[in-house]
Amino acid sequence: MKKLASILTAAALAATMGLGLSACTPEESADGVSLRGISGATDITPAAEIDYFVAAEPAVTTRANATGLHIVGDIQELYGSENGYPQAVIVAKNELVSLNADFVQDFLEEVIANEAWLESASAQTVLDAITANLPAGSTPTFTANNLNAQVIANCGIHFVPAYEDKERVTAFLAEMAEVDPTSVGTVSDNFFNGGDWTTSGGSDEISVYAPDGAPALALAKLMSENNQFNQTSVDYNIVASSTIQSYVTGDDPAADICILPLNAASKLLGSGQTYTMLGTVTNGNLYILSESEEEITAQNIKELLTGKTVGVIQLAQVPGLTFKIILDKYGIPYETVG
Repeated sequence: MKKLASILTAAALAATMGLGLSACTPEESADGVSLRGISGATDITPAAEIDYFVAAEPAVTTRANATGLHIVGDIQELYGSENGYPQAVIVAKNELVSLNADFVQDFLEEVIANEAWLESASAQTVLDAITANLPAGSTPTFTANNLNAQVIANCGIHFVPAYEDKERVTAFLAEMAEVDPTSVGTVSDNFFNGGDWTTSGGSDEISVYAPDGAPALALAKLMSENNQFNQTSVDYNIVASSTIQSYVTGDDPAADICILPLNAASKLLGSGQTYTMLGTVTNGNLYILSESEEEITAQNIKELLTGKTVGVIQLAQVPGLTFKIILDKYGIPYETVG
């Protein structure tokens, strides 16, 4: 009987492969999660072949409202640390920190105050602040149709000083390296600013850059009020996320202060020779959507996701890497099927 069962199983698998269906075997699908890359927000729609979707704000709320899908899982909560996972960090040139410590301290005080400001500011005020500092003719990530108080709250804006966040940052980088060793770089102790600054004179013209999207929210108050900090002239720039690394590289990097994804910062600036990490500013904005309304928690995630197909936006990039970290954390095997 066992031999017959094996023959039937093999025949069924061969038939499946012959029909050109997924190379993932029935046994693999039943034991773990099938991951399917989706190209954009418009792909987040009820589909027979996809049970769950993983995406970032503002796409999550926008597509939930447009399609009737439900937000059923919070990747930040599933990660398990107090603030979620460190997504984007703010760095400053070492020269700026050493020569203009007063400015850096005042600047960070406003970054810290920004979190409370976001809770009371109108979505339009936030949108206006970001839009005013975008390159002419560019299309912003946030619009009047997709930015609201809930989306802002879902973007995980919270500043944690580098000297307090070193353990969490290094742990997350190690987890990303386990998923994809090429996705991160090595960070030295010099990368993490210790907060012990001396005061002296420095530049009176400072350029600040951040990628459009959630990281831009970390500077919304400063841009809305056009904070210039006494005699210092600050030029705020919100740029496409695909170009942000160009502002911290080269012989004479344009950005005195920059917000960029943690993994990119580790690869480009991890030595601490040119820039120092001042702190973490965003702590994740990834969520899980489904037609089902059953909430995914740490207690039931393995049960609910096993045997299911999950569509992940930017599967090969940070969103996909982060979701794979979550699956590893809960001992859920996964296979990429498309």
